[in-house]
Amino acid sequence: MVYIKLENGISKDEEKLKFIKNRFYKFKYKFVKLKEEKIENGNLLILPNLEKYTYEKLSKYIKVKCITKVCISDELIENTEFVEFLNQEQVEFFDGKWLFKHMCIDIVKYVCNSKKGNLGYQEISLLSNDIDRVIKQIILDLAPEVRVLNLITQNENKFKKIEKELYNEQGIILNINNNYQKSLSRSDIILNFDFGEEELNKYNINSKSCIINFNDEINIKEKTFEGINVKFFDLILPRKYIRNSIYLNDFNNVIFYESLIYKKTSPENIKREIKNDKINISFLNGKNGRIRKNEYLKLSKKIAN
Repeated sequence: MVYIKLENGISKDEEKLKFIKNRFYKFKYKFVKLKEEKIENGNLLILPNLEKYTYEKLSKYIKVKCITKVCISDELIENTEFVEFLNQEQVEFFDGKWLFKHMCIDIVKYVCNSKKGNLGYQEISLLSNDIDRVIKQIILDLAPEVRVLNLITQNENKFKKIEKELYNEQGIILNINNNYQKSLSRSDIILNFDFGEEELNKYNINSKSCIINFNDEINIKEKTFEGINVKFFDLILPRKYIRNSIYLNDFNNVIFYESLIYKKTSPENIKREIKNDKINISFLNGKNGRIRKNEYLKLSKKIAN
């Protein structure tokens, strides 16, 4: 795995130097090579700046090494120009969404514990117009554990197989519907996998529910909504990865961990690896940053512990 970040302090200084058009600085750094360091899980590439010649060197590096996916620092993720460069080079980068989705059940349990609720008394609604192996596993894992599991979709036929599987093998009813007035009106937790902002805001949403958006950030336009709107999360890195994180303190914990365990395998295998690593969720993020513990306690509960 290749990790990419900017050299500490260079980007800010460079902006000042650009402003005063220091040609000598540009000439000097034009001949500087990309700095590469060996770390336990791959190579760390340190960019001196984001000048045109640096992009050219990085482009050559990508082609020579046949790189198709990288892990980049927070600063680079927020840099539109750099992200566009990776897109042009057809190089993907980790953003944490793959891990976010795989840790769905852990997120749900974190919310329940934070609001001092019992998972077995929760009404949970899953919003998805498509099904893949991860979503199927989430449904199979959640259905026996919660009071009610609703599936809100415009493509009901795609979920008929798992609906029959749950009923025939466990006697569990999966409520599949798409009623704008009733579908989400009693939901304690809403898991939104692919509904857009316009579509989600058509529904009558429980004003004190917790909405977890696994794809895009969604704004709830209903003024009476007093619940929690989750857009991402953070985690505590396992001890065995701490040594590497010292060199990668410019990287988001979730994205860094995702880069370590990412692989094309079954959701069960990923779930097992996360469990073996004893991953703990640190906190969830909303529109205004970290969601405080007291905000969860304001959510409605069917039955509390």
